[in-house]
Amino acid sequence: MKKSIPLMMVMVMSITFTFLSGAYCQEIIRVTGPEIVSNIEVKELEDSKLLVSAFDSQGNPVLDLKKDDFTVSRNEKIAQILSLEPFATSQKVSINIVMVVDNSFSMKLRNAVKPALSAVENIFSIVRPIDTVTIIVFQDRDTTQFGNRNLHVKIKQSSDVKELRSFLNESFHRGLTEKTYLYEAMLAGLLTLGELPSDANNFMVIFSDGQDINSAFGSSVVMEAARQTPPFEAYAIDYMPGKQLDPFLNSFSTTHGGQAWKAYEAVELPSIFEAVSSKMIHHYVLSYRFFLPPTGSVSLVPDLINIEEITTVESSPMLNYIYFDTGKSVIPDRYATFDRQQETEGYSEADLRGSREKYLHVLNIIGSRLQQKPEATIRIIGCNSDYGEEKGRIDLSRARAESVRAYLQYIWGVSPGRMEVLARNLPEVPSTSRIQQGREENQRVEIHSSHPELLDPVRSTYIEARSDTESIRLLSQIDSEHGLDSWKITFLSNDKTVDTLSGDGALPPEIMLLSEAFRPENLVQYNQLKAHVVVKDIENHTLETTSDPIEINSIRIEQLLAQDLGYMVEEKYALILFDFDRADIKERNAAIVDHIVNRIEAIEDVAVNIVGHTDIIGDEDYNIRLSQRRAKAVYDKIITALGTRKAAGVQYSGVGPFDPLHDNMLPENRALNRTVTITLIYQEKE
Repeated sequence: MKKSIPLMMVMVMSITFTFLSGAYCQEIIRVTGPEIVSNIEVKELEDSKLLVSAFDSQGNPVLDLKKDDFTVSRNEKIAQILSLEPFATSQKVSINIVMVVDNSFSMKLRNAVKPALSAVENIFSIVRPIDTVTIIVFQDRDTTQFGNRNLHVKIKQSSDVKELRSFLNESFHRGLTEKTYLYEAMLAGLLTLGELPSDANNFMVIFSDGQDINSAFGSSVVMEAARQTPPFEAYAIDYMPGKQLDPFLNSFSTTHGGQAWKAYEAVELPSIFEAVSSKMIHHYVLSYRFFLPPTGSVSLVPDLINIEEITTVESSPMLNYIYFDTGKSVIPDRYATFDRQQETEGYSEADLRGSREKYLHVLNIIGSRLQQKPEATIRIIGCNSDYGEEKGRIDLSRARAESVRAYLQYIWGVSPGRMEVLARNLPEVPSTSRIQQGREENQRVEIHSSHPELLDPVRSTYIEARSDTESIRLLSQIDSEHGLDSWKITFLSNDKTVDTLSGDGALPPEIMLLSEAFRPENLVQYNQLKAHVVVKDIENHTLETTSDPIEINSIRIEQLLAQDLGYMVEEKYALILFDFDRADIKERNAAIVDHIVNRIEAIEDVAVNIVGHTDIIGDEDYNIRLSQRRAKAVYDKIITALGTRKAAGVQYSGVGPFDPLHDNMLPENRALNRTVTITLIYQEKE
């Protein structure tokens, strides 16, 4: 016997079928069909697979339905219909048909043999290789043992229609019986069903030409055996003489989820058998799937951040060069410029932070200083790379210088008489012309002055928050069966929103938190940070999860002062920049070193760190040695000035092109990297 898929049949008189799915303990499953469908029969085959039959208001099967005609839902969640396949063509669900066929001699007397054999072909037409058919007929002389009973029946079980047809033809020609053993044949059919797997999809078809006369027992034995048989559907064709449907056959079939038909004439048999076969195969095999909601968690790393407020006293070099694009004389957009003279009111270079920001304001710084020192004058020298399209272009050099002069004149109100415009090809101290980076550095305007105050370093003092963590990362492990539609992250500190992020599709497994909200100077005000994440999948399922909090340990200057404790101060100096491939300390550098020496002597306990840097042009090993020479030159000058006092607290090193202060993509950044930084670190009380 073939093992089939479990079968349970329920019938409801509406277009919605509801049942309790065993796979989801007491969760209601609903199947809804189109408007043309009045009744739905549903058999639960296995998890996420149903055998569905649809009928119109007249009880006729509704054929040619598509998967979009059905809806499967559970607790307001709609399942995805994976497939809908007509039962007749499905190779996924097998059936077992046990057919009791009356082959008594009266069939021949009533000229019903040929119509009956023709009618049974309707059953054979639905048999597939995966199905099993058992035919049971009567026999007078011999018996077949079923359990402890010897029954007057012959049996043939096969999936081969040719074998079944041959057996039935033999039974109706040479095997006709004089007696009727309907109850014995039905009992044999029930016992056969009982031998099949308990989870089989079973059908029983009974064709009777007359009432039982010769069985050794009555109908009650059949009914009792049916109650003990695993679930099956029963269909009966009553071809007995008379106008009334046999009560026993009618009760038997309806009790077991089927139907009984009355055939008055032999010519009616084919259409009735066709109806029986339709009842067995008009189903659809419907596969569906409820997607589970997303699952997972998120976390923030690290789990602890230490942030300290530091007073920063910063002295950045004045890089008095404006770099131009190849062949161009227009001041590039990356420089900070004003459009109108009125915008310069209240401008203060002390508000600027970092060498890069200060450099981009170089024209405004010089313009502001020229306003403050009306006696000062400048020389504006335009240069070119003297290479390619700029070869010998003195006119281009002059146009570049005129652009700078015009900005200072019309925006900062500097008199043209205070500005001398000169032009040349290569600068007086050029960068190498052998490579593109060097040529870009020669495409510049230099601003010089006999008044040193105009080109003094740019100084500023501000409170800076320093974190021991380079970055905060959100890590996520979210699983979704069929993909996410959107996500939103709310970053919270004690229920106060710090920042939000959102996006479509999948939540990235790692997100670097780089927005302004996560900079140390903003995080210092909080004591913790956590992430609340909401993700939604394409079926509108949502997952909400919250990370464990990051603890933020903030050391603020105002707290230290309130406790009469010292706070950290960091004074940062960058020497006036070194020329390309040079390590000598020029006069303006020497003045800065002298100022640093005075600061070291004035502070009781100070650590001094001297670091030499280079750009990326040239050999790495050579650049490391060059940066060490630059740092050593500054170190020697400081130690010579200090003598033995505090010399132990002064350290120097050279890092060459590594750990650059700025990226090396732009010429000004490479110039700013040709430097030595001196950092003084100490504690101060107020």
